[in-house]
Amino acid sequence: MSGFDNPGISYTDAFIPEENAENFDSNTNSTISEFKDFILRFQNMGLEFVYRNQLKHNYNLKKYFLSINIEDLSCFKENLSDKLIENPSVYLPLFETAALQAADEITHPRPLGDEIIQNIQILLSWSCNPYPIREIKSNRVSKLVKISGVIVSVSAVRMKSVSMTIQCRSCRTTIPNIKIKSGMDSHSLPRKCPSSVSGANPLGNRPQCPLDPFFVVPEKCTCVDSQIIKLQEMPDATPTGEMPRHVQLYCDRNLVECVVPGNKITVIGIYSIKKGFSKRETVVNAGVGIRKPYLRVIGIEHSQGESILGKSSIHSSAGVHFSPNEIEE
Repeated sequence: MSGFDNPGISYTDAFIPEENAENFDSNTNSTISEFKDFILRFQNMGLEFVYRNQLKHNYNLKKYFLSINIEDLSCFKENLSDKLIENPSVYLPLFETAALQAADEITHPRPLGDEIIQNIQILLSWSCNPYPIREIKSNRVSKLVKISGVIVSVSAVRMKSVSMTIQCRSCRTTIPNIKIKSGMDSHSLPRKCPSSVSGANPLGNRPQCPLDPFFVVPEKCTCVDSQIIKLQEMPDATPTGEMPRHVQLYCDRNLVECVVPGNKITVIGIYSIKKGFSKRETVVNAGVGIRKPYLRVIGIEHSQGESILGKSSIHSSAGVHFSPNEIEE
């Protein structure tokens, strides 16, 4: 997203960077702890641990996601829901880290061969009224929004790297586990090798590394499924005499292949921006500050309000519990 939708830093003290770093780490750890307490301790009106049971049930079925209602989070701790709505790109990864820790706790000990804990995807549902697509402006960038419309087209499933390893062609220097932000923007590789910048070859035993020496090592990358969806606004939301407007949706992991063209859906996601490329640009740096909007999807519901992944709830339609072994049989 090129950093344009980053809310930025409101205050920085250059003289005490260590204290700032410690405060940031402590705030991050306390936020993860609060999200984890919500997952493990929240109870509904029937005094059931809704999200704890849902997480354990989904994990045993190898469905690595957790569906969260924002209203429940607001009832548990209002400031957590406010943070998630106003700055989801920062607090959603912390929420998923908390879900990972909670899953590790409630599924321990795990069966032989499944000792490594899998990442958990947080899916959100929200009972607020959807925003009209025409009224979403730049002040909603990097915030949580809810829109509704009709699916016009769906792309094929593609692989999206979330962590990659790069290597220098000249000196074979390797930089492992580079984290990549989720979304439609690509990650730019370093232009210079750190060994040539730091002067690691003072005697000149080998030639200096050239510009752009890095290449991606595919077998050491971690990828997830991703998909691009084109959403058109509802016919009743289009003014008379005007063409309906569209917005691109980016889905990944468990939200891939959940919808088909023609479905009427409601989407919860992060309003993001990406760098736009135009084939007609002939002037150097033309449109350098222009960014195209899209929605990074965090939850999908049918127009009737039913979750796309609602079939993975804790209970079956008949209210009967099934173990993983019974389902396999």
